[in-house]
Amino acid sequence: MNESIGSGETTRLRRAIDARARAEIEEVEAIAELAERHEWTAETTVDVIGTRPVRLGADGTALVDEFLPLEVAALKGISVGAATWLIRDVVNLKARHPLLWFQATKGLIPVFRACQLAAEVARFNLTLEQAQQLDAELAPKVPGLPWRRVLQLARGLVTDIAAGAVEALATEARAARFVRKLPTDDPSVAYLSARVDTADAIFFDAMVDRIADILGERGDADTKDVRRAKAVGVLATPARAHLLLDEAVGIESSVRADDPRLLPETTVYVHVAEETLLTGHGPARVEDVGALAATMLAHLVGHTRIRITPVIRPYADVAVDSYEIPERIRRQVVLRDTVEVFPYSARSARRQDLDHTAPYRQGGTKQTRAANLGPLSRKVHRAKTHGGWRLDQPRPGVFRWTSPAGERYRVSPSGTVRLGRNPRHRAFDEALWQHDRESSPPD
Repeated sequence: MNESIGSGETTRLRRAIDARARAEIEEVEAIAELAERHEWTAETTVDVIGTRPVRLGADGTALVDEFLPLEVAALKGISVGAATWLIRDVVNLKARHPLLWFQATKGLIPVFRACQLAAEVARFNLTLEQAQQLDAELAPKVPGLPWRRVLQLARGLVTDIAAGAVEALATEARAARFVRKLPTDDPSVAYLSARVDTADAIFFDAMVDRIADILGERGDADTKDVRRAKAVGVLATPARAHLLLDEAVGIESSVRADDPRLLPETTVYVHVAEETLLTGHGPARVEDVGALAATMLAHLVGHTRIRITPVIRPYADVAVDSYEIPERIRRQVVLRDTVEVFPYSARSARRQDLDHTAPYRQGGTKQTRAANLGPLSRKVHRAKTHGGWRLDQPRPGVFRWTSPAGERYRVSPSGTVRLGRNPRHRAFDEALWQHDRESSPPD
């Protein structure tokens, strides 16, 4: 083995690690300064119609402008929710954990770990004094401990400092139980995530195991893990699960467990291009799932009843004079945009309000049309109306945003482009900006 291998590479890697650490420090310091510049003090006038103050952090942090996360989200290319959490962690760290803030900004501990620790402590709703007491006891020990031990130590200190807060969080945890469907790296499968009572989890796990064993006894040759996954699908239809369990012990019924009438009813939106329908090959897009090969649709809808909806042309010029949006135009916009049209947002368009890009004016004609509509969440809509964000839709489905800080973003079905980011691309940005204005709408 060559003993010199790695000397230059490790030096380069170390420099890259140091550069990233410095960049993270500069980023959180900039966010902290930005939050301070957008603070609301006792002298600040509150406009209940326009911009409002919000407290993103915990006890001891200042009120800030409610639209601050939008500026950070667009600059970083992340969701508004993620930006809100990032600002929350930074202001919590600086105001409630001054020793950890010092260690993080001096490079003694990783910035992201310090932010994670601030977020973990904030879950317990400690007062400012309690948080600073924990900071004084915890900070001296953090640099030399592995992350898991830091979390364990923090939890122990919280229990000692504020036992009532730990009990309250346990009560809140039970009140926040849920079951959610989450995407995976392949749209033909999905995760199920759940927070349930521990006893229910034990019983559910046992039932999944029992049905998986029954499927094996009936000739299913898949592995136990795959059969357990199938068992969850069986449990989605309680009547089918009940019959399957009865049949396993010899109880007969006039209806069999595999009767298609037992399948549940639900709505799944599947978009298939004309070429895919004609050839049988190509992609299909399933809302809330993603793109998958058309040949895989059988796994999704092959054993269910299907209702075909009429073809909708997203760029057809249909307009009305009223402020209210007809369902046919709403469908156009949702199919065209698919997600909220704020920079980098991934929120489903179907769950957002439709906003008139150019504000509706009484007495105007044909103002409510797809070319003047876009899906926006309530907060983004308010930021456009009261928060200084400017929006233009030069072509149907192409949205140009200008932030209060002067940053420009182009949002289209192809994604988000932050214009002016690189001086060398200025000519291209300006040409793209002009192209949107001059081009005619697509067919």
